[in-house]
Amino acid sequence: MLNYSSKSPIRMVTSLLQRVEFTLGKRDLRLEVPPFFLEPKKGRLRSILVRKQPKTARGVMIHIFVTQSGQAQKLMELKSIHPDLFIPKELPVVAEVSREELQDFRESVLELEKDWPYEGNGMWRRDFDSCTVHMVLMIKEDMWTVRPTVSKEGISGYGVEIPIDMSLGEEFEKDLVKDELEEIHDHTVTLHYHLKLDDLKRYIQLAKKWDYYFHKEVAWPAIFDVVFPQERASRKRS
Repeated sequence: MLNYSSKSPIRMVTSLLQRVEFTLGKRDLRLEVPPFFLEPKKGRLRSILVRKQPKTARGVMIHIFVTQSGQAQKLMELKSIHPDLFIPKELPVVAEVSREELQDFRESVLELEKDWPYEGNGMWRRDFDSCTVHMVLMIKEDMWTVRPTVSKEGISGYGVEIPIDMSLGEEFEKDLVKDELEEIHDHTVTLHYHLKLDDLKRYIQLAKKWDYYFHKEVAWPAIFDVVFPQERASRKRS
């Protein structure tokens, strides 16, 4: 495991930010994307993996945790809470899940929605000053996950970040339309594309096709071990 000092950029940035979680489930949780922080004044998301972090960052650090066990059964449990949820194809049931675990999942959803109200169509919302963060449910044939978007009052569109395989950058850019691309960050393993999109359906379309961690079904590099090692250990024991 890597070590960090009290003077490391990651520690300096995280110490200035309010921590907020979006967690679906209580068991077998995985951090779905690198922690990111919201800058309400600018109305944008910034990954913790960005090499040049502002020394006086202010805002909210957001972590997304999603249960990995029994995803098919838990998705159906989520649909029992929100009947409007559209499931295009049933996920394969690869293991039995106890009623107790499903009840734990249900309770986690109801607890989550005290802070993140469900808006319908697989989306949750939370306002931070003049910004709104939407968490968007994305479903594939054999898994599901959640991804964030941000919008700002008075500005049209949604800001999103999509990590792309290093070798597919040029091909991905051909899939974009005029004015969607804002900037690109090189994170060694992936290229992170910051986009401004007109609607959330467009985001889901692009992410399901191109998002490196969702498309390839691999976990992102575990920088969480570096930043919060003690908390991760406690989560494993719970």
